[in-house]
Amino acid sequence: MKKFALLSLAAIAALASEPVTIQKITVEADAPKADSKSVNADEIVKFSRQSDLGEMLSSALPEITHVRTTAIGNDIVLRGFKKDNLNITIDDAKVCGACPNRMDPPAMHVSSSQIQNVEVQEGPFDVTQFGSLGGKINVVTKDPAKGLHGEASATLGSFDYRKLSATVEGGNDTVQALVGYSRETSGQYKDGEGKTMAEQADGAPTGQRYQTAHKNDDAYARQNFWAKIVGNVGNNQKLTLSYFGDRADNVLYPRYPMDALKDDTDMLKAKYQMFDLGAFSKELMVEAYHSKVEHEMGTDFRAGATSATMTMVSPVDATIEGIRVENSASLSETEITLGIDLSKRNWNGTKGNRTNPYITVQIPDADTNNIGLYTKAAKTFGALDISGGLRYDDTSVDADQNLSTTAKDRDYSNLSANVLGRYHYSNNGNFFVGLGQSSRVPDARELYFAGGIGNTNLNETINREIDMGVEQTLGNLHFRGTLFYSDLKDYIYAYKTGTGTNTSYANIDARIVGGDITADYLINNEWSLQCGIATQKGTKKDTAQLDALSTAVQTDKDLADIPPLKGRVALVFDDAKNYAAAEWIAASSQTYDQNNGEQGIGGYGILNLKYGTDFGNGFSLSTGINNFFNRTYAVSNSYIGLTTIMEGAQPLVLNEPGRNFYATVSYKF
Repeated sequence: MKKFALLSLAAIAALASEPVTIQKITVEADAPKADSKSVNADEIVKFSRQSDLGEMLSSALPEITHVRTTAIGNDIVLRGFKKDNLNITIDDAKVCGACPNRMDPPAMHVSSSQIQNVEVQEGPFDVTQFGSLGGKINVVTKDPAKGLHGEASATLGSFDYRKLSATVEGGNDTVQALVGYSRETSGQYKDGEGKTMAEQADGAPTGQRYQTAHKNDDAYARQNFWAKIVGNVGNNQKLTLSYFGDRADNVLYPRYPMDALKDDTDMLKAKYQMFDLGAFSKELMVEAYHSKVEHEMGTDFRAGATSATMTMVSPVDATIEGIRVENSASLSETEITLGIDLSKRNWNGTKGNRTNPYITVQIPDADTNNIGLYTKAAKTFGALDISGGLRYDDTSVDADQNLSTTAKDRDYSNLSANVLGRYHYSNNGNFFVGLGQSSRVPDARELYFAGGIGNTNLNETINREIDMGVEQTLGNLHFRGTLFYSDLKDYIYAYKTGTGTNTSYANIDARIVGGDITADYLINNEWSLQCGIATQKGTKKDTAQLDALSTAVQTDKDLADIPPLKGRVALVFDDAKNYAAAEWIAASSQTYDQNNGEQGIGGYGILNLKYGTDFGNGFSLSTGINNFFNRTYAVSNSYIGLTTIMEGAQPLVLNEPGRNFYATVSYKF
């Protein structure tokens, strides 16, 4: 099969100044293994003030938007898909956040210092993972190298941001190992009007505002530690063992009635590969993982916490473990893969006060068990590449009915399939058409959450999608355009049950239509121009589905959580020693679902400036200014589908940081 690598739009230099490549893999079954050769790979380097994957991806790719909830741990929206409608993995292993309000989305549970690259796959074209409804984002972490190497870095930034990071790695031909540690803290950022995060919450009901004693608290403190061992067993076997730990404390969440006092994550993974076992096995892979998140929320910093019984607390935890066995072979010039994928996700949570935190069961110790069988194949016929995949899932969601008398067990079975044709009409151009169907089952919050929010009768969501596009290189110009149409059957949707703030979930039929265009022009050996634009529109097919459930009038056909038209233009200078970039990111005003509490958010345009230099003796410097003109603006974060601080019946819209600076000094040996 001819494999292709789309032009990398951007990359993130982690705070240790290590380049992090973001690879866009739209509707391709296999991730490209190398960057596109059509442009200088160095121009994909850019910098970041902090290790928030959602924010970094949002600034790099116009089709991705982050959902601002706090200074760190922001959720990801890809083409209008978010939460469980996206698969976000770390080295193809899952970690599930414990907070039912997405305080700790999967993208939070990785340090930027350990990232090698990020693979972004759009659409329902992955069959190797359970629940890839609208796309998949996989974080690939660094492997250790032979010899003895190390790096250390220190970052200072606006709003009292501090980070220290260190990594040591080494080994020989047989065994290589890597260990790393980072610690970061940050004060509350200020928006363009000079308001801190706590001050932005001053419009909330009195009891949900921050106490005077805590109004100037730090935004968060966080530690990460990780290790990886790679062993080469003989000539055709490889064993990889990895561990990652994340400890986040006292994270302020001004959009929510509670803050995260504790968020502890542990992930273990083992991967065993055997190569060239015979005509029917080019590679046999067995991998297993286990991850656990312990999350404790509380109102300790809020004005309503006047006593132990008036201080609300909610301890929740989430565990997921899985095993995957996959065999690939090349038969009659056809690449064929067969696999089995097993996973079990447990979610449990209560709510009470400091005297008794177990008064109310919010998520009743629910297990989501999945067995998936999949196959994929790819073959080249001259200038035409054909690839496709098929997956069958059998899933059960079981709750502890002793903890919730209204809970009931649910069973789902689904078939996912896709086919992609790519025609290379010249050495420098191709166009493709892809058709895909995928599904995802409701999670435990959507099924069982207390207070009438959960709906035990929810069906799984089915996405039937068509993607098409063209890619062309003309001299120093490389461009790519993509269009997609997503038809969503039984889309799981949060809606207002009445005129107040109560919400629940329902199945509706909807569609999302959109596209994106990216272009990169190499002006000369040192200067280049990058640009991209993306848009999508989400529509409810029939509001009558919600009218039958809600006492509020449902006339707005706009689908919630759909980011607006967004673009990025960057002028980049890179002479191998010095790097500089001026980046303009802009978005139009957002369409919104007024019937269900979403608010309109205005358009914006911000300028980011970056500069870095390599001193040539192991030391390097990277600096930047974000939001240079100190604009006051917000991104997509106004939907009422989560338990947010309310201004009347409307959720709080949290503004983005104002002008901020950062500088990182790093040393490598």
